[in-house]
Amino acid sequence: MAYWKNRQGHIRSRFLTTLMALLLTALLSGCEWELFDKNADGEDDDDEPTPVASQITGLELGVSDLDISLPVYRNGLDMRIVEQTTTDNSRRVTLESPGSPLQATLTLIEFTDGLGRNLQDNPGKIVFFTPDAEALANQFERSGGVVTLPPEEQPGFGVVGFGRDPDNNLIEIVGSPDAPLIMLEAVGIGASDLEEARDFYRDQVGLTERQFIETESYDEYIMGTPEGRRSLSLVLMHWKDDVERRYQGNVTRVRLISEDPEEVTERTLSEDDDQTQDLDGNQLIIDDEPADLTVPASGD
Repeated sequence: MAYWKNRQGHIRSRFLTTLMALLLTALLSGCEWELFDKNADGEDDDDEPTPVASQITGLELGVSDLDISLPVYRNGLDMRIVEQTTTDNSRRVTLESPGSPLQATLTLIEFTDGLGRNLQDNPGKIVFFTPDAEALANQFERSGGVVTLPPEEQPGFGVVGFGRDPDNNLIEIVGSPDAPLIMLEAVGIGASDLEEARDFYRDQVGLTERQFIETESYDEYIMGTPEGRRSLSLVLMHWKDDVERRYQGNVTRVRLISEDPEEVTERTLSEDDDQTQDLDGNQLIIDDEPADLTVPASGD
């Protein structure tokens, strides 16, 4: 009799153990499903970021001496001053191309705090379109700029020339019969990893990839707004020559507007530096007001 009682107890024990194991397996499987298929907010990890459109409106960069740089941009590139400000550590001048249909500004910053910033190795560029590239190159040189490559026909690109401002910033001069006047058309920044930079500005900032260009010296992505809308372009550049480039630590700030500035701010905010910036540390200045970036029916 004792034998059968022990036997029944043993069977009940095995049954309960098996049942508990099955329940535990089901519970853990449910947890795994939640862990792998959902993030902390209950959203699928495979979900793409919410589409948002943004537009570049300007570039800010440091210069060693405003009194030397200003004539190059005002007289040499036909820009005009729209704002001048003085802060505790800097003098700032914002310029634009008069008559340009683009919302596009260039801000030159002379720092007065004596910190000794390196302003000579910016790996980006500033692009101007003009109906007469040769005339603009001569005007640029007479005003204190240095022409490093006189404008000439470049297969596949049209008439293009290059120069340097007093702080060695690369100036690109593009002859365009469609340009009504001399105007700021694009601003460029260096990218240590070109593909990652393209993905960042497309997926996190909300720009549209317009074109990829490969040259002997550098590769570049031209980023803008949706097709049909005219705007200042952002050129992402990665150099392929033997010169070592300083992609991080530049005094460069990219200005932009967005349909959803709060969302773009959240996506690009660096917790380490407590500022909105790209992968190479270029600061992003995002306007707080939401912008209407729908393409006009008749174009810009």
